[in-house]
Amino acid sequence: MNRKLVFTDLDGTLLNIDKKISEESERIIKAFIAQGHYFCFVTGRSIDDALPYYKQLGLNTICICNNGAAIHNPADKDFNDIFFPMNKTIFFKIWDCQEIQDSIEYFVIKTKHNTYVNKIPTERKIKERLKTLFHLDFEQMKNVRKEALIYHNKDRRSDILSMVLILKPKTDLEHIYYLIKSLTNNLLISHWSIDNRGFEQNGQVIIELNHNFANKLNALKFTQSYYDVLWADTYVFGDGENDVAMLSKTENSWAMRNASSHAISASRSITRCDNNNDGVARTLEELFMPK
Repeated sequence: MNRKLVFTDLDGTLLNIDKKISEESERIIKAFIAQGHYFCFVTGRSIDDALPYYKQLGLNTICICNNGAAIHNPADKDFNDIFFPMNKTIFFKIWDCQEIQDSIEYFVIKTKHNTYVNKIPTERKIKERLKTLFHLDFEQMKNVRKEALIYHNKDRRSDILSMVLILKPKTDLEHIYYLIKSLTNNLLISHWSIDNRGFEQNGQVIIELNHNFANKLNALKFTQSYYDVLWADTYVFGDGENDVAMLSKTENSWAMRNASSHAISASRSITRCDNNNDGVARTLEELFMPK
């Protein structure tokens, strides 16, 4: 049997509601790896946030972080980390546009090791969405000086891996796209609704800006080449909008039972169990470890 290459998202996919990998999932995944297969994370988390889970499973493979903007292999000291940061000149053009700033309620900036926000949100749905997307500990942030939360124009030391803008309600999304593209037409721009209502119904919108090469699918292709594994032996699991591109690329793709409608539409299959019931591990067990 050819060696298989499995990519899995973490939050909402491999991790349960308590942000843990269950003992049963750990047992099954370790048995799958012991057969000689590759098992890789592909997550929006930074490497610092993903590393405890990487160590729990005893992985020695590539770990794709920051939605594809960072590629690591913590188990290989000779592996040179790969980053796809935004050009700082372009970033500050967007940052300094007053019309864009006036349309933003919140922003999140991800660097290699830190996350910056303009303020701590008070709305429950926004707090939950940002916590899911960026794993922010708002209780801990309450004890941090406000100046330490905000990315200042003078701070040009840290490469910016992604910038997220949460627009004020009823903001003209098309005009914001026009403003951004008038400043640069070479960034990857995506958007989605906070509460699953499209902007046409005045749902509040998140815009994410990344390096044009920084996405999960491109990082997945790099990893395939690195391990010399073809699409036929590549398996993908995800649950969210940022998983759609990689889910739609391969026939061996599974959206979680609890996935968003976008992820379900893009995938070829749906797991029998959700993330709280070992959906990823159970699927691997059914495919490769039949009883």
